[in-house]
Amino acid sequence: MGNKSNSNSFSQAFTGIWQTIQAQVHFPVLKANAKVPSIYVKNGQEKRPQVYPLLGDRYIIGRSSKNCDIVIRSPIISQTHCVIERDENNPLQFIIKDLNSTNGVYCGGKRYQSLNLFHNDLITLGPPELAEAIEIRYDKSPANWVLFARYGLLSTSVGLLLILGFMVLQWSQYQVHPIPDHTGGSTVVYAEDGKTLLSPRIESPHRELESLKEFSPYLPQALLASEDSRYYWHFGVDPLGIIRAVLVNQEGGRQGASTITQQLARSLYPAVGRENNLARKWREMVVATKLEAIYSKDTILKTYMNRVYLGINLYGFEDAAQFYFDKSARELDINESATLVAILPAPNAYNPVQDYDTAVNLRNRVIARMENLGMISNEEASQARRSRIEISPKARQTLSQVIAPYYYSYVFQEMRELLGDDLTQEGDFIIETSLNPKIQTIAEESLKNHIDSNGKSHNFSQGAIASLNSKNGEIIALVGGKDFNESQFNRATMAQRQPGSTFKVFAYSAALESGISASKTYSCAPLLWQGFQYKACERTGGATNMTQALAQSENSVALRVAKDVGLSSVVNMAKKLGVESPLNPVPGLILGQSEVNLLEITGAYTAFANQGIWSKPHAIKVIRDGRDCEDFDNHTTCREVYRFNETGDEQKQAIKKTTAETMNRMLQQVTVSGTGRTAYLGKQEAGKTGTTNKGVDLWFIGYVPKNNILTGVWLGNDDNSPTNSSSSQAALLWGNYMKKIL
Repeated sequence: MGNKSNSNSFSQAFTGIWQTIQAQVHFPVLKANAKVPSIYVKNGQEKRPQVYPLLGDRYIIGRSSKNCDIVIRSPIISQTHCVIERDENNPLQFIIKDLNSTNGVYCGGKRYQSLNLFHNDLITLGPPELAEAIEIRYDKSPANWVLFARYGLLSTSVGLLLILGFMVLQWSQYQVHPIPDHTGGSTVVYAEDGKTLLSPRIESPHRELESLKEFSPYLPQALLASEDSRYYWHFGVDPLGIIRAVLVNQEGGRQGASTITQQLARSLYPAVGRENNLARKWREMVVATKLEAIYSKDTILKTYMNRVYLGINLYGFEDAAQFYFDKSARELDINESATLVAILPAPNAYNPVQDYDTAVNLRNRVIARMENLGMISNEEASQARRSRIEISPKARQTLSQVIAPYYYSYVFQEMRELLGDDLTQEGDFIIETSLNPKIQTIAEESLKNHIDSNGKSHNFSQGAIASLNSKNGEIIALVGGKDFNESQFNRATMAQRQPGSTFKVFAYSAALESGISASKTYSCAPLLWQGFQYKACERTGGATNMTQALAQSENSVALRVAKDVGLSSVVNMAKKLGVESPLNPVPGLILGQSEVNLLEITGAYTAFANQGIWSKPHAIKVIRDGRDCEDFDNHTTCREVYRFNETGDEQKQAIKKTTAETMNRMLQQVTVSGTGRTAYLGKQEAGKTGTTNKGVDLWFIGYVPKNNILTGVWLGNDDNSPTNSSSSQAALLWGNYMKKIL
């Protein structure tokens, strides 16, 4: 009995020792998220392992507390079982070595004398078949940046493979060989009758050069400098160009990113489409990359130079060189090459016949780019910049036949806003406008005759007229200056001028919208507002109501009305009625301190003439795709790309009908008994005069409700010098012109 009891006690003690694993080394505590190699030690019966960070160079594992760093009290472990130490040749690597143990070191069921350790290796001390075998798992988690780089590289590789696979699939949908023999058609612009062309067509055969080397060497240099300086670097799509365009456009600028290859893809392959959306841009990139994979860079560049649209019905630089300079593209100098390249963004608007000053400025930009890129010397660039653009008499005669040149050039400005620069540049569109050629001719003659008759005595030399259909905002006539041949600057759309008292309508309409009655009386006394002293009424004494104050254009009352309703409300009203120019919310805004252009402020009056419905001023009614027609002899069968107000945001109820009706009655008093009496026609016309300080700008904006014609007139000088007159001159011109067209 005694022997049996002693045997049981020994067995229990032995079992306790067998199941005990203890470490004799005190390992330091690591910082949170610290990444160091570690081992996790666990026997077959334990639930949680012991963790030992390997901060040192050598760790002996065994049963001996005297000789071992990590002590494991288990019968299957030798006194000194194994050692884990750094590799002398690679200090970042650890090795486990068997120290002649009885039961050995195993990995994957195989016994090793020495083994390099890798992340997540599972080592057993003793045969792995034993339930009590000691398990050691080696952990060497890589640093976060390594994991990020590893998975980032993996993700990028997978992404690139997917994109490549998708591109191959997309490529199979487009055939780019052979290159289509297509030069397209010109962009034609029709007047409102759908028959009258605003610009003549050139009847001449299309010519191409056989090789890139035949072109003047300056021509491809100018083209690459202006349109695609990384042409010989990219693969059809320019990633750097795309990034630059995104950044520029986010900052409010306008920047395209299409490469020469993309432009060619869009112009030659109908499958790319002509929509102004991302789907079309994607198809364009797919075809461009396939073109680059099949054809050489020189072949693509030569094809582009032979086919690119250069205005009217000119396709390719050989056609344009023959037309503008009466010579071959082989013979062009730096000046001529840069001139033709400079008109690419808008060839119908920027050509040197119709807008010489703009053509020169754009040419000089191209020359500067060529010089900066080292294509030409400083001396060559200087000589080219100091040269005139000598246009052939044939080109001058042809382009001088353009009907309504100011209107025609504005059509392409509007087209760029609707379709973007890329598609506008491509050409082959049919544009239906609202131009009335008869009224346009009267507008041009009326402005010129008035300036010739009255300009010298009243000291004004320029003017502009914009006539709209007040029902829908269609521009029926647009004159941007006295003589287009003398100056192509469009003063109706491009000149930012102070509008004077024509701006007061926004204060009065905002007040009416807020519930203030037109019969409310206001003091005519001087007014101090935000530190500025404004004079008392000039034509009215004591107090007056809003109707009379507007008719007499009294500043102090308009300011008091604006003060009642708030400057922000006045700004909001102007914006609601289509004024897009920046407006500074200060008292001077009410008197026309912030600059606007004639077309936008004239367009604002459509709401007063049309029961509160504002219509965006526009020249273009419809744009059609000249390449997609059921009957190419009938342009009305061509697919519509754009139609005015098809989205519903170009015409809207901007103010209440009652507000518009009250404003209409108030504006009628301006011509009956107010400052606009020289515009009186006796046809219930309504309008507003405007004169800025020293008579620098003279305005009248008015309409005849029953005829739905709204016209804005501006007179002044380009150098902002004062006139010797007032808005009565603008009102007089308005009245004489409107009598002729009504």
